[in-house]
Amino acid sequence: MCRSFEAISGKKNKGDKVLLEGLTKIYRDAGYTVALVQIPVDILEIDTRYQTEVRTERDLHYLTNNWNENKLLPLIGVPHWEEGKIYLVDGYGRWIGSQIVDKEKYEYLTVLLILNAPTDKEKRLEFEAEMYAYQNKQVAKMTAIQKHGAMIVLHDDATITLEKLKKKYNFKYTAEKGSRDASVLGSYTETLALCKIDNGKCADWVFEICARAGFDRKQNGYATYMFRALRDIYRLYTNNKDEIMEYFSCEFRKIAPIMLKANSVVRYPALDVKTAVSLYLEDLLVENLGLERIRTVDATGTKLVSIKIMEM
Repeated sequence: MCRSFEAISGKKNKGDKVLLEGLTKIYRDAGYTVALVQIPVDILEIDTRYQTEVRTERDLHYLTNNWNENKLLPLIGVPHWEEGKIYLVDGYGRWIGSQIVDKEKYEYLTVLLILNAPTDKEKRLEFEAEMYAYQNKQVAKMTAIQKHGAMIVLHDDATITLEKLKKKYNFKYTAEKGSRDASVLGSYTETLALCKIDNGKCADWVFEICARAGFDRKQNGYATYMFRALRDIYRLYTNNKDEIMEYFSCEFRKIAPIMLKANSVVRYPALDVKTAVSLYLEDLLVENLGLERIRTVDATGTKLVSIKIMEM
């Protein structure tokens, strides 16, 4: 049951099997596979296994401030006959937005019903998740974090890895920008990219270092600059991963993430933050573990270059 709809409209989105069958009978009898039907808003629903009902205030303000009934596209939904509900795969924002704009006027919304969806519940779930994840991009640009549930349903390896790591390390993620509290990812997208490296081993290595060092309990401990820098180290020193994990786990206990960032920027003021932190971590390995340096900055101090390229 969609809590946002109930809170905004004051209505219960309870199903009505008789009503749903009556609204669609003429189209089903005629053999239609899709049909545009005026549907009461209180029999609409979403499945939170593949989409989230959370929308930021910014998203809702954009929808309502730019509301234009003449350009309002139909929602897309799949009938669940056993519940008497229509599950939306496109148009959740418009459904909620309509109730903010004028809940008295929008008691009904036009919905494009997909009448030939699979009847098996598991197959229907996958059908809906695929429809949701790859819906018309002109309607709304889907972000990776909004697709999370759908990509799990669709068995995406990186997303499944991220979900397993979330359970293992107990982190959280948010679509909001800004400073992060302890255990909150700096970037969902950056973390998802980590999960694609070495079958998820890179991401697990990064999280294990942060957990051992206590960064999971510190503000900005999962900052993007930390993840990017550790990713670079994983790739550059792949044969020394265990030794590096032990060293960083101890070294990072002595310093807060923000101070690590500050030290990096002081040493490499002309580099962007992510690159500066990445090179600073390499410096630590060279200076304290005696590992061979792989990268340095050029003569201007503004560009990162490979040592091997400079020697050629």
